[in-house]
Amino acid sequence: MNLQLVNQELFNGITCDVWRNDDHEIFMTTEQLAQCIGYQTRYGITKLVQKNKYLKNREFSVSAKLAHGDGKQYDTRVFTFEGIKEILFLAPKSETARKFREWTRSVLNAYFKGELVKAKEMAKATITRRELSTAIKESLHFEPNYHVIIANMLTTLVTDGQCRSVQGMRKALGRPNAKLKQMLDSPEELQLLQTYESSITNLLDLGFDRHQIKEFLTKEKSLPRPNEKD
Repeated sequence: MNLQLVNQELFNGITCDVWRNDDHEIFMTTEQLAQCIGYQTRYGITKLVQKNKYLKNREFSVSAKLAHGDGKQYDTRVFTFEGIKEILFLAPKSETARKFREWTRSVLNAYFKGELVKAKEMAKATITRRELSTAIKESLHFEPNYHVIIANMLTTLVTDGQCRSVQGMRKALGRPNAKLKQMLDSPEELQLLQTYESSITNLLDLGFDRHQIKEFLTKEKSLPRPNEKD
């Protein structure tokens, strides 16, 4: 199983690594889970697993190769979101464990639902949109409704032609007042939106008009290099 370190969160002075696989499941290692619950060593968790064999089921934990301090990869047991909750249910009750349960319900639950990652990507998209808005306003080819024209172009690009206007997407989803970024479901779509917004900003600054931008992005499907013109 391939795991990717998506973030580090602080709990009770402990830096917790949040891992994720290709299916966006989140995981924590045995060692860090033990620290967060209040065990002196990782063996507190190991004993729980030995006593409750079902915790080795895929629903609760898996073995994955993770890099350690020496730069080498070792087989490490990592716990799924359900596994973390199950460990908290079985572990001895303590104030530290209670606080970690609260932290799990807020921080890790947000990762589990994809909300925290999405919120970060939405923030990036919002920042980029302000920059794009300025580039549109200062464009040499500015015309009435230019913001709407560009927004519709973005909608077509991000949805791969399934929706050709923001208004059409609103109607299809039944969300009459939603902005484009609010109608995208995944962090990947939001990242794609950010990429296209950056591309259009660069092309506007290079003096491209909307027809040239559409042709360029439709043909290339990639982020343009600022010093290149077709």
